[in-house]
Amino acid sequence: MAEQPNIIMILCDELRADALSCYGNPIVQTPNINRLAAEGMRFSQCFVTQPTCTPSRASILTGCYPSALRTRMVGCYTPDDPRFLPRVLSDKGYRSASIGKLHLVPQAAEPEIVAQRLASDEANYYGFQEVDLVNGHGSRCFGNRYTDWLRKSAPDLDERQANTMPYENGVNCWRWNLPEEVHSSHYIADRAIEFLESATDAPYFLHVSFPDPHYPFTVPEPWASLYQPADMPLPIPPITESDDMPRLHERVYGGPQAQSSDGERPRDRVIGTPPHNYAEFGPEDWQQVKAIYYGMVSLVDHSIGRIMDAVDRLDLRDNTMIVFLSDHGDYLGDHGMYGKGLPYESALRTPLIARGPGIAAGHTIDSVESTLDIAPTLLDMAGIAEPEGVQGCSLKPLFGGADLPRPSVALVENDDDFAALRMRSIFTPQWRLTYYLNQEWGELIDREGDPLEMRNLWNDPAHGAVKQQLLAELLQEVTASIDMQNGRKQQPSAPVPKWRVSYHD
Repeated sequence: MAEQPNIIMILCDELRADALSCYGNPIVQTPNINRLAAEGMRFSQCFVTQPTCTPSRASILTGCYPSALRTRMVGCYTPDDPRFLPRVLSDKGYRSASIGKLHLVPQAAEPEIVAQRLASDEANYYGFQEVDLVNGHGSRCFGNRYTDWLRKSAPDLDERQANTMPYENGVNCWRWNLPEEVHSSHYIADRAIEFLESATDAPYFLHVSFPDPHYPFTVPEPWASLYQPADMPLPIPPITESDDMPRLHERVYGGPQAQSSDGERPRDRVIGTPPHNYAEFGPEDWQQVKAIYYGMVSLVDHSIGRIMDAVDRLDLRDNTMIVFLSDHGDYLGDHGMYGKGLPYESALRTPLIARGPGIAAGHTIDSVESTLDIAPTLLDMAGIAEPEGVQGCSLKPLFGGADLPRPSVALVENDDDFAALRMRSIFTPQWRLTYYLNQEWGELIDREGDPLEMRNLWNDPAHGAVKQQLLAELLQEVTASIDMQNGRKQQPSAPVPKWRVSYHD
């Protein structure tokens, strides 16, 4: 058997695909991620399974849909599951560690839960044997080790945080008021490099997860001044200029109507899109957002470059696979909002890059793919059988660069208990269809003819046949997304194949 590869998963938070120069962005500087793409394989049409943090992250780490894992929305406590990738790898001799953000349970509760589980008899957190947690965002990140380290490194932390000032323009844009060297991206890169330096002969799975570029939009100098707001492209026009979109979008854009009697803010109309009256913000506000966001991306890129350099310096490259991705994107002012939750492509299409032994360098895969497939791919690369019930399909057969038949379809879930809303979206190379439970309205977007997603064709008679065909495809994907684990002890007489076209067939 060939030597099992080391695996490094590098995850960003809220990074949309087109915020990288290797994905066509003409402004943002990401030389290290570009290098990773040039030395590996880039997937141009990768979609997440859910547009918020916790469900998407759990799906990435299991190869299962959030609905199958019972982790449908932010704020839930993800049930532990035997399909978690670090657990499967650890059981087969891998050393598994996570450095940075996890967010598999509510963020504020996670440090204590991590400490309790690592101190228990099982001594793991969803299969991770080692955890250096960094949750939160901006200058208010925290963790089971990071918090103490931060306070020692910045003794005047509380005073600095209290005096943090917003930018004159921008939406949730704040000036960084801490030393650059205590930024979470620096800390995470430092700890990742220390892990690599301690690596032994046993293969390892290292999960490196940056909280950036998630809002609030804040980054230290020189990154904060790297991009000028006036140079930033204007966003897609507000939803009020779109044609025949569901009223839901305009209600989200309009923000909360009133505070509750106890002073609490009203619930998000769609979780992930912070409640504002977005009509108050103009183009200059979104240009400021984008300038700071791009600075956050470039700082993360710099930190990733340090990790990549350490892999080379330690002579680990020949047997190390690196996979780079994000848990979802951000509107960044497109359609007049920031955040995620609505089924716009800016929130759902994310980067996916893989580099390592057996992966064709400089190759791009343009078919529609899903983050559902990452966990089974990594197991396949390690030569380890999938546990029962993994729903994704390995991408390994594509790594050689061959043009193989593939499903080219992605299913995206969104179940929002706060808003009593359930939606399912299906992406094909040309179309995006979104179905809402118990609603007469939906969305049909021509991805090729209307890349800005400004015209909804759901009610257009000329596209009735396309809508019916996509509804049938959506029904097939939703039916197949049901968790088929049933506790059977004996083997079934005839295993049911996965519904997605097997790359091995």
